[in-house]
Amino acid sequence: MLFGLLAPLLLFATAAIAQPSSCPPMTAEEAANMSTSELLLKLTATCRYDKWQRPQSEQKDQPIKVHAKVHVYFLGAIEAQSLKFTAHILLMFRWRDPRLAIPSGSGLDGRVGSSMGGQGLLLRDKIWVPHVYLSNERESVVMGAERKDVRITLHPDGRVEQALRMKVTLYCLMNLQKFPFDQQQCPLMLESWTYNSSELQLQWESTRPVTVNSELLLTEYRLIDTRTTSTEDTEPLLTAAEPTHPRLRPNDSAIVMELEDEEDRALEENEGLRANFSRLEIRFHLAREVGHYVMDYFMPSILLVAMSWVSFWLDPNAIPGRTTLGTSTMLTFITLTRNTGSALPKVSYIKATEVWFIVCTGFIFGSLLEFAFVNTIWRRK
Repeated sequence: MLFGLLAPLLLFATAAIAQPSSCPPMTAEEAANMSTSELLLKLTATCRYDKWQRPQSEQKDQPIKVHAKVHVYFLGAIEAQSLKFTAHILLMFRWRDPRLAIPSGSGLDGRVGSSMGGQGLLLRDKIWVPHVYLSNERESVVMGAERKDVRITLHPDGRVEQALRMKVTLYCLMNLQKFPFDQQQCPLMLESWTYNSSELQLQWESTRPVTVNSELLLTEYRLIDTRTTSTEDTEPLLTAAEPTHPRLRPNDSAIVMELEDEEDRALEENEGLRANFSRLEIRFHLAREVGHYVMDYFMPSILLVAMSWVSFWLDPNAIPGRTTLGTSTMLTFITLTRNTGSALPKVSYIKATEVWFIVCTGFIFGSLLEFAFVNTIWRRK
């Protein structure tokens, strides 16, 4: 038992002794004579590179700047029922790590090395990378058949570029008051997870930060434009836990008041334990195509209302025919409305289709009332 506890400590001590505390500086001649693999191993050696340490910015005491760029391959189904949409994107980040710079005079131009797939994941595990997440994410996955589509590129001046091809499912809160003549703005929000805005700052690329596939076609919506913003989000660093008091008797009012005062003081202290985290946001401005609803809902409902008016030209004595015509049009219209609204969530406000439903129902019900009124007068005569 004692050996099992001491074994990890012995291994760690052995590794620390075997590994030198510092590496000799790399010269330009050595860098020029190394292969790409040897150069990457030399740069990321644990004796000179600590992947857990954030790179220093160009200006002292300034946050490191991470530039982002997004290419949208495909926008999938935008589901109003579950308030979500899917997208296939290429997410690209760029930052500068001076520890990975090559000495000048080595003759290396362009990129030092580029690793993709499994090698890209291995290189990403050896260097520092920013932890950026999608704050409105429902689920996401890095795409790839045999290997994950991850690319890491190093440049001689220390610039690092990371690219990931991802399939993401994101939440999109929709306002359906004008449905189906509505327009939605679905966001894609990137936010720093580990470092606050005083340590890491996300920025969009200066030229074309968001690009969209020129052949992109949507089934139910039309993409009007995309807008990018850069903000800061305030997140709590510490949240107050729920108080767990012992079982108190009803006459312990003084103890209860004292505990409540302590809780209030704790909440006031925790209000200061907050930090601002850098956030980038893309808003996809989408307009719904109404052709489907015009042909499948509005035109049939207009025809049903007009059909209910046919009873005005029938003989007042044709009671079975007029009754059947009025009730059948009413039931058919209700079924049509239920089928159209089944794909929408239940909301507390009135939608445009519901206003249309009330008006059409009033016309059809009015034709039934007209028949009852005319039939009553006809029988009295």
